[in-house]
Amino acid sequence: MKLSENWLREWVDPPLTIHQLTEQLTMAGLEVNSLTPDLDDNLIEIDLTPNRGDCASILGVAREVGILNEMPLRSPEIVMIQPTINQEMDITVKDDKACLRYVGRIIRNIKVGVQTPTWMQEKLRRSDIQVIHPVVDVLNYVMIELGQPMHAFDLDKISKKIIVRQANLGETLELLDGRTQTLSEDTLVIADSEKVLAMAGIMGGSSSGVSDNTQQIFLESALFDPQRIAGKGRHYGLHTDSQYRFERGVDPKLQALAIERATKLILEICGGEVGPMTDVVIKALSVNQPIILAYDNVIRMLGNTIAVSTVKNILDRLNCEAKSIDGTDGKIKWGVTPPSYRYDFVQEIDLIEEIARIVGYHNIPSQLPYAKLNFIGQSEKVVSTDRIKRAFVDLGYQEVITYSFVDEQLQKLMFPTEKALALKNPISEDMGVMRVSLWPSLLNVVKYNQHRQQLRLKLFEVGNRFYYRHDKFIQEKVLSGVVCGHFLDENWNGKPQPVDFFDAKQHIENLWRLLGFHEPLTFISFNKAAACHPGQCAQILWHGEEVGIVGKLHPQIQTQLDLLGPIILFELKLEGIHRIPPIFKRPSRFPEIRRDIAVIVDEKLPGNHLINFVRNSTGDILREVKIFDVYIGKGIDSGRKSVALGLILQHSSRTLVDQEVDNIIHTIVSGLEKEFDAKLRE
Repeated sequence: MKLSENWLREWVDPPLTIHQLTEQLTMAGLEVNSLTPDLDDNLIEIDLTPNRGDCASILGVAREVGILNEMPLRSPEIVMIQPTINQEMDITVKDDKACLRYVGRIIRNIKVGVQTPTWMQEKLRRSDIQVIHPVVDVLNYVMIELGQPMHAFDLDKISKKIIVRQANLGETLELLDGRTQTLSEDTLVIADSEKVLAMAGIMGGSSSGVSDNTQQIFLESALFDPQRIAGKGRHYGLHTDSQYRFERGVDPKLQALAIERATKLILEICGGEVGPMTDVVIKALSVNQPIILAYDNVIRMLGNTIAVSTVKNILDRLNCEAKSIDGTDGKIKWGVTPPSYRYDFVQEIDLIEEIARIVGYHNIPSQLPYAKLNFIGQSEKVVSTDRIKRAFVDLGYQEVITYSFVDEQLQKLMFPTEKALALKNPISEDMGVMRVSLWPSLLNVVKYNQHRQQLRLKLFEVGNRFYYRHDKFIQEKVLSGVVCGHFLDENWNGKPQPVDFFDAKQHIENLWRLLGFHEPLTFISFNKAAACHPGQCAQILWHGEEVGIVGKLHPQIQTQLDLLGPIILFELKLEGIHRIPPIFKRPSRFPEIRRDIAVIVDEKLPGNHLINFVRNSTGDILREVKIFDVYIGKGIDSGRKSVALGLILQHSSRTLVDQEVDNIIHTIVSGLEKEFDAKLRE
């Protein structure tokens, strides 16, 4: 919101320079985004938080300055205009939950061809408001001045009556900006007996708007439910000053005052004959409920002693009605009724925060709290998300955080059979659905980095995915990662080696070991993931249950996304993963023995089948088994491969002898031959 310093000082003029004033506003929570000199004036642009709709006007900001400097306001006098004609508009409000109050007035025989006064044009210009027509300019002026949006209809273009209702299916409205919108049924509109006249609280229609030939007008000043206005403008691609104020909340006592103020200015500029004001209060203007404020809680929350008189003075300056409460405990308490325009005062902590704001955060000394803290018990079986994140950072990954909304087309490309939850009001076209996996988001990050010559990437994200299973909507926490580029950075000692499927597999296995898991993971071939290369994809199992998937990005998808490969993706479920508590054993004092064997097996036999068999055949005496070589080629029959296994054997209480080890190896080789038709390679 932009406002003129001179206009603000007409209402309240503290003995502060413009820089002191803007600093004061910023420290009080009304952040001044920019300060621009303009002739003999300065333009102050304030970024309002959503809870401070009461400051979206000269009145609101001046009220804040007055509170901070303990100064009264010099607000313009608002007089009640006596009607000179006896004509009222028939008003019907059908949606009494969306429209809480509707005030209107007819003004006839305004002058045609008059100009908006220069002083008003200048104030509007300095508030970034375009000069359009004297009547429209007056309403915009009052909106900036008091914070109440209003609208003027050409009375001659209204059929019989005003109806506030929800739009009908298929109704259209040509807006003042020339665009035609097809209205959804949950949109509140202002209509007459034949057609829609305006989108309530957002923008009027061109068919009923004021023009240069208008002589009769109907003024509207309403109170709409903020929740029914919020998001509607964005849904239609609109952002208006009226919508900005209504969705933050307008003072429910302001509508009639704004009509009177606007009427006076219109009569001064355009002349005319005034009808009586019609005030339709659909819902009794609720008075904010009293909030119990305990002085002890103020001191406890702020950590500093503030005098009782100071607290009471601040409440009075805030226009709160504070009545002392006599309690049996003898403690000081007030029943505080907030002013009508402070929608953000709901509970005691809101008042305490406001007291701190007015005192000044910089005037409250820092003080460490005193508290008796007990250590919270933590199960050794549960692995925290933070520990998993640290483990991935230890592996050289960088964490990223992306939106849970993704491009529907990209997601369909990667997961064509998954049903996605569509958003009603997406923040952009490429964020229209909830993600069924974190992979689309990670690929967007990869694409962004590759276009900036960052080709070697190891990224991970912990977040939620959203999907349907048997018509049940599921939200699941997962860890997803992507690896691309070279496995090691370029160096003098060798050529850079591109990452492959087995690099990502090793990272996942290393994560498992870093987290202290005893049972190894099992990887089995998987060809049903549309996003992955059918020959380089595996399901990840733990204790026989699927915990994730790892695979190389499908070449067609890589080409369509214009990405440089190879790109390896993985995703692990985090919920339900429990670690087996560690068991500590004394290290053996006796030497290890290593034996290597090479067996010829079917080319399609997964290596983990051999490893699992060896583990099950040797018991506790086996310390480690690994595959260190795979050979296919000369000397090996077609359809077969040679797999070399390295076994490390060690006994906990004695030295193993050669004969004992030979018997173990013989048992293993015989078992492999029987189980997998394996032949020992000479």
